[in-house]
Amino acid sequence: MKVGYFGDPGAYSNIAAMRMADGEYVPLDSVRAVFMALENKEIDLGVVPIENSIEGAVNQTYDFLFKMDFHIVKEYYLRIKHCLIGYPGTTTHDIKYIHSHPQALAQCSDFIYSNGIKPISEYDTAGSVNIIKNFNDSSHGAIASEMAAELNGMHIIERDIENNKFNYTRFFLISAAPNNPENPSKASIVFSTENKPGALYNVLKIFNEYGINMTKIESRPVQYNPFNYLFFIDIENNENSNMAMKEVMNVVNPFKMLGNYKIAPILEY
Repeated sequence: MKVGYFGDPGAYSNIAAMRMADGEYVPLDSVRAVFMALENKEIDLGVVPIENSIEGAVNQTYDFLFKMDFHIVKEYYLRIKHCLIGYPGTTTHDIKYIHSHPQALAQCSDFIYSNGIKPISEYDTAGSVNIIKNFNDSSHGAIASEMAAELNGMHIIERDIENNKFNYTRFFLISAAPNNPENPSKASIVFSTENKPGALYNVLKIFNEYGINMTKIESRPVQYNPFNYLFFIDIENNENSNMAMKEVMNVVNPFKMLGNYKIAPILEY
C-alpha cells in the first residue's frame, strides 16, 4: 500500500499519513502532485491538508476534491508543534534568517519578529530543514517538526514557537474507491445553487428541518462562471441524513458527495 503526501520526509503531512494509514509513505512536491499520483495509480491513498485552525482553508485541496473523482475516507486533526531548527551549537540569537512554508512563518510570526529574524518562504516545512542543512551557515534556521530535524541530523534550538498553542491542521485521507463505514458519523458534500435570493437558505433550511448539525461551510468560486460559487459543507450524520440529501439534490446543481467517514477527535500530542 503506497500512501502519498505533500512535502519532504518529516513534513506534517508525513506525520499525519503515518497516523492515518499503514504502508509505504511517498513524498510528493505539492498538493496537486498527490491528486495526480492517485489518478495515475502511482499511489493507493493520498493525504492532503484541508484546513488549519488559524490560517483557514487549503483552497487547492477543495478545488481538486470538486474537479476529480476521489473520495474522503478518513479525517485527522494534527496538533502542529513548530520547532526552531538549526546547526548543533547554535542559539536563537545566532539565527538571522528563518526558512519555512508561508503558513508556518505566519503561525510563528510573533517569535520571528520579536527576535528580529528575516522570514524566507520555502515550498515545505521539512524541505526547509534540508535547504539550510546544505547552506553550512549557522545564521540560517528553519521552522519544521521535530521529526524533520531528526531525519536531517539538525539541532532543535527551541520547541513550541507557534503563536497559538491551539494550532491544528485537519487532513483528509483520500482514495479512488469510496469508503462505506458502518454508521458513518460525518459527511462532506459540495454543491452550487442558483444565483437568486434565498437559494442557499433553502438548502440550509433542509438540514435544519431534519435536525442535522452543519459543522463547516466553505465557498469557492466556480471556474469559468465568474462570481458564482461552490459551497463545501460538512455535516454530522443522523438517521435523517439520506432523506435530507435527496431533498438537497432536488434544489441544487451540481451536487457531489465527497465522502462518508467517522468523526475524528481533536487530540493533544
